[in-house]
Amino acid sequence: MKDIISMTLATVLVGTALSQSSPNTRDESATERVWSSIAWVMHGDRSPLDVPGVPPNLTPLGAQQLVDRGRVLRNRYIVAAQEPDSFDVSKLIGAKLVGLSTNAIDNTQLDILAGADGYNFHSSLALMQGLYPPSTRVFNGTDGIAAALLANTEILDYPLEGYQYPVIRSPSVDDPEFASVDANKLCPQYLHSLDGFANDTRVEKTYNETLVFYKAEWERIFHGDNIAYPSDLADYHHAYEFYDHVQYLYVHDNATKNQLNASFIEYMGNLAATEQREKHGNLTVSGKEEGDKIRAIAGRTMAGKVMDWFDSNVQTEGRTNKLNMAFTSIEPCFAFFSLSGLIDGPSGNQFRSHVPNPSAAMIFELFSKGGSDSVYPPDEDLWVRFLYDDARSGSLPQEYALFGNGNSQSVMLLAEFRHSMGEIALNSSSHWCNVCDSSASFCRVSKGTTGDGDNKGDSPNSSSSLVSHDGQGLQMDPTIAGAIGAASAVAVIGLGLLAATLCAGLRFHRAGSEKKREQERMIRMLNLGSAYNNNNNQAAAPDADVTYTRNGIRHERVGSWEMHNGFGTNPYGTSNTDRTKGLDRVYTNDAGFYSPRPGGSTSKRPVEDDQASYFGAAPTKPKDFTLRDGE
Repeated sequence: MKDIISMTLATVLVGTALSQSSPNTRDESATERVWSSIAWVMHGDRSPLDVPGVPPNLTPLGAQQLVDRGRVLRNRYIVAAQEPDSFDVSKLIGAKLVGLSTNAIDNTQLDILAGADGYNFHSSLALMQGLYPPSTRVFNGTDGIAAALLANTEILDYPLEGYQYPVIRSPSVDDPEFASVDANKLCPQYLHSLDGFANDTRVEKTYNETLVFYKAEWERIFHGDNIAYPSDLADYHHAYEFYDHVQYLYVHDNATKNQLNASFIEYMGNLAATEQREKHGNLTVSGKEEGDKIRAIAGRTMAGKVMDWFDSNVQTEGRTNKLNMAFTSIEPCFAFFSLSGLIDGPSGNQFRSHVPNPSAAMIFELFSKGGSDSVYPPDEDLWVRFLYDDARSGSLPQEYALFGNGNSQSVMLLAEFRHSMGEIALNSSSHWCNVCDSSASFCRVSKGTTGDGDNKGDSPNSSSSLVSHDGQGLQMDPTIAGAIGAASAVAVIGLGLLAATLCAGLRFHRAGSEKKREQERMIRMLNLGSAYNNNNNQAAAPDADVTYTRNGIRHERVGSWEMHNGFGTNPYGTSNTDRTKGLDRVYTNDAGFYSPRPGGSTSKRPVEDDQASYFGAAPTKPKDFTLRDGE
């Protein structure tokens, strides 16, 4: 009887039931294994846009929303797959993500991108606290233990009861990856397409019908301390900005909440959704090329990035890109809803009429049926499903069909998914550069020019060739010849100075240069980062959260612990102030419990044999994996 119950439970955990008549239906009797997951996540609750002198910031509520989102992902991919008895299976469907580190962050398995706005980056930090909560005596493999173990056999935890540090990339405007998460920015063709927004027949009709309503509501809502929103932006052309302010006041201001009601907020959201769908999901508007769907540019680069992540996982046979995340605003959501046919599908109203709530998520999963964890399946055995969670109270990710398929075909073979996504995707930054006609620095590089010229640099038959053939031999362009001559002269002078330096001890000194270099060296060593400011004309030190690659373009941000609050003690009864007790056992992903100290226990045993949980710090309590309200 126990075996029968276990088999039944495993079947329930597989996924949402689908019709057996469809050729795209997965066999629920076979265990599903997720090999790669992609979560495209909207930022959490933030302060309003377009307030003069006040940049929008993630609020404490927004941080909590993203922590909850992280818990949902953890419950789905880690906890439910390993401890299904801890859950009400009627409310949660587990999906085992093969090989994903369970307790300690393994940044080699993850790829996390955040848009340029600060609230997107901070949202990514908050989510990671829910996905990998702070935990003491938890390290990523033996290398992590080696770093934590001191010569005197003392073991140090990371600060704040074992805060874990994710690697998060926030691409700058000089990074080609910028187009993946901020595609509508620095895109002149997209901005030019908005010039005709107000003249669209449907837009003009809605504008005229709602103008009196917007002006009246501005008079009613924005008064006293709420006057920050300008009255000249109270119209349908700025429906989302108006809704953004009203929604914020409804959540954070008691007087506004008592004055309005949920139905009014929903109506304002419907108008905002219609306006944003027109600006980011109108597929009939073209840029410089007919049919380029310029308004949906954010969704096209998103589709390209999704395929890039899946392809990387396939090429490495599941070793990399196990879990991938991008944190952006609403533009990719509305664009992809239109490009993928979600707004016209069986659940179209869900995607047409509602602004995605803070922390809403689009999720793509690459999975197989049956098989084993040790053998990566061939392409023909790989499937893709799309899930969406609008982050309403108590909601969980639900499957939806893409590209015109019915609900009974909510999963697709990888080959079919590749084909459909390929029809809407921009697959490279150079493709984005051409469609947008952008002057971003990486676009000038990809076009083969750093100036304002028209040379594309990508055609072997270009008429602006550097070397021409006149029938009497090769003849170099005079301009190029002059440049080469100047470079040669500089090289000769440089060699002469080098010889003088080596043979005669000639040295050049700049006043104060040695002192300045020493100061810079000390700053780098101390890694003071934001402790330096611009007061008294002091130059700001580099951001301690930013690192640069060799080419000086791509940069990564590494998570910090600013949002930590009230973590508990670790499960061994020790604290960071008393490092002499309880240090004879630590937990690693690949070794279970073991002792690095003389006199400690040398036996390895699985974590479930120990009475203490390695989740000793909030936001996840020891052995408490039950769903909370709102998750």
